[in-house]
Amino acid sequence: MAMLAAHPLSASAQDDAPSLRGIVKAVNEATISSDLGFRIVELPFREGQSFKKDDTLAVFDCDGLRAELRSSEARQAAEQLTYDNNLRLAKLNAVGRFEVQLSKAKTDQAAAEVDTFRIKIKQCEIKAPFDGRVAAKTANVAELTDRTKPLMQIVSDDALEIEMLLPANWMRWLKPGDKFTMSLEEKAETLNAEVAAIAPVVDPVSQTIKVIGRFTDPASGILPGMSGPVRFTQPNG
Repeated sequence: MAMLAAHPLSASAQDDAPSLRGIVKAVNEATISSDLGFRIVELPFREGQSFKKDDTLAVFDCDGLRAELRSSEARQAAEQLTYDNNLRLAKLNAVGRFEVQLSKAKTDQAAAEVDTFRIKIKQCEIKAPFDGRVAAKTANVAELTDRTKPLMQIVSDDALEIEMLLPANWMRWLKPGDKFTMSLEEKAETLNAEVAAIAPVVDPVSQTIKVIGRFTDPASGILPGMSGPVRFTQPNG
């Protein structure tokens, strides 16, 4: 594979730090969990399988929750009837303002309960937030969800970045767009890349800065977690 065209160099930036490494990370990753405490009825994807955005990742047994919603909707309808009736009676001076206000408050409370159940029911299915793969799966169908135990870890596999910790004094010359190479040990392959972003904070203990890079060569077959040495060159001036 062709290497990067070098700038005129005063010295290799790597000479003072020969063991710099990068790790490939997914731009998008997420830990999927649920605090409903319900039984899992579907987990359609296994570890390593790909999915598309909005695919269903998990489904929970929410029959009890749906029954509570129907009960709340019936209570809301009853309170609304009472309120509407009190409004008519108030026009005839048959009930006072207090009765009207009280029935209105009960109607609003019933409506809020219905909204609460509807929000919870939306959590009975978890949809994929992006295209990706299941990196790890820690739950099984028929188990109860536990808010302290994730169901799965998902990562995007089409948007990758390189995370590096570089010497802080490189900030004197390093900038977004600067070129470097990364030798992926898992693939025995060296790829061209460039600096995408530089964190604005220096670690005071290690005197390093976090730098994010992206591949400029095709990144086919590269997976999150792959790593290897990175090499930069420092231009003159």
